[in-house]
Amino acid sequence: MHCYAEVRTDFGVFRIVCSPKGITSIHPASQRASDFEKVYKKRFGEYPLNRDIPDTYKKAIRAALRAQPVPSVAIDWTHFTPFQRKVLKKLQKVPAGKVQTYAWLARQAGHPKAARAVGNVMAQNPIPVLIPCHRIVPASGGIGNYGLGKKLKKELLSREGAFLE
Repeated sequence: MHCYAEVRTDFGVFRIVCSPKGITSIHPASQRASDFEKVYKKRFGEYPLNRDIPDTYKKAIRAALRAQPVPSVAIDWTHFTPFQRKVLKKLQKVPAGKVQTYAWLARQAGHPKAARAVGNVMAQNPIPVLIPCHRIVPASGGIGNYGLGKKLKKELLSREGAFLE
């Protein structure tokens, strides 16, 4: 059974969804709950129920958005391909306050010519902020895109103390 709860943060309300194995998804609560549930079902194969979730998950998203130390939380890796898992697990090692490029992450994941594919993984990351895709930037400069918006990406990086040109 997948469950979700709405969590108030400094950046608005987010929905955190989890399975018995861990967090599966984090999204801003910008659409009606019924629409969100349908989109989630399409991607993950089941409707999430609006129920309480572990407090550590709520604390983790709030801490991450404040650029504070994030408590360790379980991630449900079931719905990721082996390539996505490899890339996202390497991404988790990029410390707060640091940025790296898509090409760097591709090399770290053992696929040095897959920078574009890494970009697709970042774009499809269902657990932004906790799996910190905001720390990946284009080699050409700038901050690049972000599923939660460039403004939030810039703010997160700033709060983490990342140097941006």
